[in-house]
Amino acid sequence: GGWGNLGGGVTQIVMGTALFPLFKTGMSAEMAWRTVCLVPACVGFCLGFTIMRIPDDAPKGNYAEMKKNGSMAEVSAAASFRSGATNLNIWILFIQYACCFGVELTMNNAAASYFKSKFELSTESAAAIASIFGWMNLFARGIGGFMSDKLNSKMGMRGRLCA
Repeated sequence: GGWGNLGGGVTQIVMGTALFPLFKTGMSAEMAWRTVCLVPACVGFCLGFTIMRIPDDAPKGNYAEMKKNGSMAEVSAAASFRSGATNLNIWILFIQYACCFGVELTMNNAAASYFKSKFELSTESAAAIASIFGWMNLFARGIGGFMSDKLNSKMGMRGRLCA
């Protein structure tokens, strides 16, 4: 869905518009950018640790428990990889996603710098404007998923590929 790819917009707003001015007081702009990067690193580490400890692996429970009680078949990693690697539809979707996500990451990374240098905006203003591209994912990804689901119900996997 759209929320999973909202990171570019949120990052621009939080880092460039909220945290950068706070860290800029009393340090150079270069040092502020380097220091402000510690905030998402700490948040990411804490979130990763929390995710490892608290939630289940799947809606029906943890994999180890499901394998033990027989509700999940034991499949080797090699067999699972082989199954995925030989499916042509997976390769088509992989290439499509790699291309679109590569453009998205490039835009998220370059937009603020572009607005700052081309239009001589402050770092905060450039980051706020650049965040709009990431926020757009709320709608673009949601509509894409909706269309994919509708075409899948009518045409199966071919419908998803068309979407």
